[in-house]
Amino acid sequence: MRKADRMSVGKAAGWTLGGLLLGVLAGFAGELFRRQPAAKIQQRYVAPEAAETPDARKPAPAPAPAAR
Repeated sequence: MRKADRMSVGKAAGWTLGGLLLGVLAGFAGELFRRQPAAKIQQRYVAPEAAETPDARKPAPAPAPAAR
């Protein structure tokens, strides 16, 4: 068997990592382009607006200027 006929360890590792990366990218693409019905899409969290928060405190009044 000649050396050119064998696959080196580095080349095998490269093919393995390349295939793994390709599979991960294909999985992400599949998730991104998967059709989802509009009714099932959930919005996870919406931060409340500060003006709409009922227990928001009023800002403290500005202190009086110091007398000399």
